[in-house]
This record gives sequence, structure tokens and C-alpha cells, in this order.
Amino acid sequence: MNLQTICEDTYTRLRKTFVFPVVEKTWAKEQSAVLTDMKSREEEVVLCGDGRCDSPGHSAKYCTYTFLDVQSQKVVDFKVVSCTQVSSSNTMEIRGFKEALTTIEGNGVKVSTISTDRHPQIVKEMRVSNPEKCHEFDPWHVAKGVSKKLAAAAKRRECEGLGEWIPSIINHFWWSAQTCGGDAEVLKEKWVSVIHHVTNRHDWPGNRHYHCCAHEPLDETSQRSKLWLQPGSEGHQALVKTVKDKRLVKDLGHLTKCIHTSLEVYHSMYLKYLPKRTHFGYDVMIHASMLAALDHNNNANRGQAVYQDGESVGEPKFKISWSKVHKRFRARPVAVQKDYGYMKAMVADVLSSVSDSNQGVDMRETQTHIMAPQDRLPRSQIIVQTQQFSRFK
Repeated sequence: MNLQTICEDTYTRLRKTFVFPVVEKTWAKEQSAVLTDMKSREEEVVLCGDGRCDSPGHSAKYCTYTFLDVQSQKVVDFKVVSCTQVSSSNTMEIRGFKEALTTIEGNGVKVSTISTDRHPQIVKEMRVSNPEKCHEFDPWHVAKGVSKKLAAAAKRRECEGLGEWIPSIINHFWWSAQTCGGDAEVLKEKWVSVIHHVTNRHDWPGNRHYHCCAHEPLDETSQRSKLWLQPGSEGHQALVKTVKDKRLVKDLGHLTKCIHTSLEVYHSMYLKYLPKRTHFGYDVMIHASMLAALDHNNNANRGQAVYQDGESVGEPKFKISWSKVHKRFRARPVAVQKDYGYMKAMVADVLSSVSDSNQGVDMRETQTHIMAPQDRLPRSQIIVQTQQFSRFK
């Protein structure tokens, strides 16, 4: 159609001049409201945190660490860490954790409990620098690790039959964490009891708190749904090894409150703003993260949608889909549509900024290039230095 549009340089300049300042202003207002609500709360503040790298493996360029308030389910703060700011990419997550927690506590929020994954550096940081805080592990991460180990063992021919038990074993893990009543010893006894149940043994002596299965007596149909494992068989030994793993048993003490971070759902939505297959600059990483946090906070705790007409009017909506993990159809609740009213206000602020000023706020002078923290030398000097260090001369 021979229609002309703006070039990439113009798009980048307009974005930095007019859009980014509005995004910063809107996020600052939203974050201030979340922090104010947390400070006025009489209940203990519980945070959950998790890091998200921009690419898999150990070659990530950026790591975004996010803290979420468990009660309100809203993002409190996040930090984007570049690999050039730390000694190696493996230390980006712990730096983001420290900086985000410092910001939250610097605003007067008294944090009592933090739930994270089992990152060794974060575990040490909590033990050494924050011993007064309760450190919990996200059961989802632990259950995922257990499931992977069992799935790997079930692939062996001699462990045939173990694979059918994996979903039930993971369900038992969640049940153990949810019903332990905050007692680590009860949690351990309930979790280890699964090695007896899978062999059709439903009571056992020797424990202090938990001596038999909590389910009703099984009928013949239930007993035939899965084959029982033979005690001492290869599959049963692999299960016992996984269940009684020293690190896992030790970490059960950090699962007594069963605080699920829910940040995996947030990170899934995060991909809409920052897909991992696309490279972004540091400033875009920060402002796109702000947009993702605004999207999440303005649509947190959405209710379930209901049918407005037809034979099912007033009934809650569900989406039926096949689960590759559980190998069966599952019904997932359908939430009400998102509200993007906040975005209309942001567009109005951008248009107002454009009409009020021909220049806007040029952020290029205030931002540093995160991948090159040193001041740039004159062009001619850089060329000379490059030629001097050339390996072919």
C-alpha cells in the first residue's frame, strides 16, 4: 500500500521519551499502594520469591527476581540483574533477592516469613543474615524435583510399575505438607509412610505420631487400579531411595507451613511481555517487567466466570483439557476477563505528555548502558585500541 511508518530509531526515541516515564510513574504509584497496605496490616507479612532468567542454562544475560505478597497475591517488588553486575550468572539470583528484600524492608515493611525455592545461596543468606525470619520452601519446586527423580527411575525396565504410582506419590507429598499442622516430625512420618502404602501395607509400628494410612479401607476396585509394588523390588527400592533422600528429609523442616509461591503462574504471564526467544536491552527489561507486574496486580484474585445465558446460566465455567502430566482430562476453572482500565489511563498520560511538551523527558542521558558500565572512549581511540590488540598482528 506504500504507507510509510516511523523508523526504528524514531520508535526507540519516542518510547524512551514518552512511554517509559509514564510506565515508571504508574508502577511507582501501584508499588506505593501495595507497600502501604502491607505496613498497615496487623497480620504477619509473608513473602514468596523466585528468580526468572531470560534464557535456560548457565548463560543467562538477565535474571529478574520477584517478591509477591502471599495475602494479597500482588507483586511487591522486583529487581533485574545483569550478568555484568555480578561475578557469574549463577550469582544473579541471590543479588536480586538481596536487593529486592532490602528495598521492601527499607520501606518499613516487617517481613516474618519468606518462601523460596531451594537455591543454596538463598538458603545460606537466610540462615546467616536473616535468622529471625522463617524460611519456607515452595512445595511445588520440591514436588517437581521428586517427580523428576521418580520418572527417571521408572524408565528402567526393572522398575516397571513405579511410573503408575508417581501422580499418587506427588499427591501424597502435597497432602503430607498440608496436614502436618506445622510439625516437621509429623510431616516426615506422613511422607515416609508412602513406601508402605504402595506395597499394600497400611499400618506399621515404630512411629511416634503416624501409625497407619488415613484413607478408608480399599475395596477390590481400588486395589486393582494400580499394581502394588513388591517389597524389596527394584521399583520399590528406587522409591525408598528417593523418599528418604538425606537432603529431601532435611528440607522437610522448611515445608511445614506449605506456602506455595504461585510465581510460576506469574512467570507464565510474564512471557507475554518478555518472551525468552527475543533479546531485550536492560531498560526494556525493567519497563516490561513493570508492565507485567501492573498487569498481574490489577487482575489478581479474579473470580471464576459464570454462564450468562443458556441452560447453564449462573453455573461456574470450566475448561476441559487433557493433561499430559496426569494422563487424564482435567477441569480448570475459567476466570473472569481481565480489566485493562489502568492501561487506558497510561495511554492518556502518554498523550498528555506529548501534547504538553515537544521534547518530553529524554532518558538517554540519565541511563547507563548496563552491558558496558564504563564510560565510552572516543571512537578513534577505540579503533586504535582494537587494532593494537588484534590477534592477527
